[in-house]
Amino acid sequence: MAGIIAMTVLFIKQELVFGLLVAIIPFSLLVLMISVNQPYWAMMLLFAENYFIMGIGRYVTISGLGVLTDVLFGFILLSSLLRSVTNRDIEWKAALNGASLLFLIWFIFCLMEIINPTAITAAWASSFRSLTLYPLLTIALASIFFRQFRDMKRILILWSLFTLVAVIKMQMQKTMGFDWAEIRWLHQGDNMKTHILGSGTRYFSIFTDAGNYGSNMGCAGVIFTLCAFFTEKKWLKLLFFATGLIGIYGLFVSGTRGALAVPIAGFILYTFLSKQFKIIMTMVIFLIAVFVFFNYTTIGQGNQYIRRMRSAFNKDEPSLVIRFDNQKRLAQYIKTRPFGEGIGLSGVAAKRFDAERLTTNIPNDSWYVKVWVETGIVGLLLYLGIQLSIIGYGVWLVLSKLKDRTLRGYVSAILCGIFGMMASSYGNAIWGQYPTCILMSLSQAFVFLSPLYDKELEHLTLQHNGSVSLQS
Repeated sequence: MAGIIAMTVLFIKQELVFGLLVAIIPFSLLVLMISVNQPYWAMMLLFAENYFIMGIGRYVTISGLGVLTDVLFGFILLSSLLRSVTNRDIEWKAALNGASLLFLIWFIFCLMEIINPTAITAAWASSFRSLTLYPLLTIALASIFFRQFRDMKRILILWSLFTLVAVIKMQMQKTMGFDWAEIRWLHQGDNMKTHILGSGTRYFSIFTDAGNYGSNMGCAGVIFTLCAFFTEKKWLKLLFFATGLIGIYGLFVSGTRGALAVPIAGFILYTFLSKQFKIIMTMVIFLIAVFVFFNYTTIGQGNQYIRRMRSAFNKDEPSLVIRFDNQKRLAQYIKTRPFGEGIGLSGVAAKRFDAERLTTNIPNDSWYVKVWVETGIVGLLLYLGIQLSIIGYGVWLVLSKLKDRTLRGYVSAILCGIFGMMASSYGNAIWGQYPTCILMSLSQAFVFLSPLYDKELEHLTLQHNGSVSLQS
């Protein structure tokens, strides 16, 4: 009762985030209690924690809040071990599949980076988790616990609801202004300089920054718009379609130019997967129209969002020129370091480890530049090979393996979302951030689990047809 009263008072005072925190604490404790014997629900809690932790971190001034993710992963592993001892129903071998084996190779490579002569142990430890440990654990644990099609649907439904919450928070920032915690965050580091611009405000919602927010909204826009076309239940179709449209809206209002790559790349991949001439021609015409609109016209130039997005098509845009110059400087430095400078030693945030290095005085401005600088050309080629192998395998599944129409549509949508985020990561160092890292790793796990779902759905269809024939 006291919790309900406190929650109500906080909502009345417009302390939305604190109100939500009070609301979810009892629920989280209940899930943790259940998860001691049911690790599956701890995985669902991890999914929710991963999405909201950075937003919560602005209001709760506790250093090292990200350790909560480590604690949850440890809790899942421990509860799984206990259950495997008591119930003997945890199939550990299910963790081994193509995706987990690929990321195991990447894990071993990154582990060996600690002996890089130019590496710093503290820097390595700070980036190792998001670069390789979290993806490996997410894929392995998802492969154990999310082995039914309904599990993927649950995650998609939660993802869509979380997306709506994120857009609502962004809309509050836009219409009501930033609250005290967000203003405090804006005054930290270069956040004010990168989010309050002469061309307009870049909104970040509950995410680490506007670039991460915009890209994730674009990803949600692609995934849920496509999923809607393959969903039969009307309420779910409406939810997915609404989430898709609202996600695209969130992308544009974020003011993040690089996030445009997500829907463009995602829908381009879908035209290939569709194998339908009408869809291919429609997409070609649409992309040409978008390019002409932004590159050759000034229509809508008075709108700050259109003006901001249009600058992404200007090859002489000052910030783009600076990025290319920075990459040239880094290329000269890294060419003698085939295994990179060391994990965690790129970007200005790494100055706390060594402020004198060239790599810590130049913004990487790209996830791939970060991987390249930290692990060298060898690491970059290995990493890109792994990511493209997963996309290639997923494309093969969709085009020639999966039989169920709904599943094929969902996997196509997820692949397009992943591919879009890969494209956006060239201009934004987002892949290793919350919630992108675990979201994308979970999506990749679903791609590799889809043949299992296909067999399940085929079996259910046969059962249904058999029961119908017996009744007739």
